[in-house]
Amino acid sequence: MLRESGVAFFSSLTLHSLAMAFVVGVNLALAFSLLGLIPSLLDKRFEPFFTLHWWAVGLIFVSGVALLIAYPAKALTNPVFYLKFTALSAGLLITRRLQRSMRCQIANHQPPPDDEPCNGIQTAFAMLACWVVTIGAGRFLAYTHTVLLASRYF
Repeated sequence: MLRESGVAFFSSLTLHSLAMAFVVGVNLALAFSLLGLIPSLLDKRFEPFFTLHWWAVGLIFVSGVALLIAYPAKALTNPVFYLKFTALSAGLLITRRLQRSMRCQIANHQPPPDDEPCNGIQTAFAMLACWVVTIGAGRFLAYTHTVLLASRYF
C-alpha cells in the first residue's frame, strides 16, 4: 500500500530524512564537543536534546520499517542496507554510553573534566565514522540495489 501511494512513500522518506538529520546533528555536536571544537555538551543543559534525540530515533525506526515494508527485496538483498544498519546501531550505542556517562557525572555532582582523555577523542572519531557511513550508505541504498521487487522472479 505504501509503495502504491506516492504521497505516503515520499512522506515516509521525508520523515525518515528529517529524523536522521536531527539524530546526526545531535551526534555531530557531541563528537565536536568531545574533540574540544565546541564547549562541552556533556552536562545537564544538553539533556533535553537527548530526549528529542530518542524520539527522533523512534521516528527513524517507524519510518524505516515503513520503507522496508514498501520494498523489502530492495533492502534485504542489498549488503549496503546491512552496512547502514550496523553503522546506525553502533552510533546509537555510542550515544547511549555517552548519555549514561553524562548522567552518572551529574548524579555524582562531578564537574566534567577540563581536558578530555584520549578515550574521548577515540569515541568522537568512532561517532563521526558511524554517522558518515550511515548517511553515505543510506544515500547509496537508492542506487545500489540489484533487486527492486521480489515479484520479478515469479
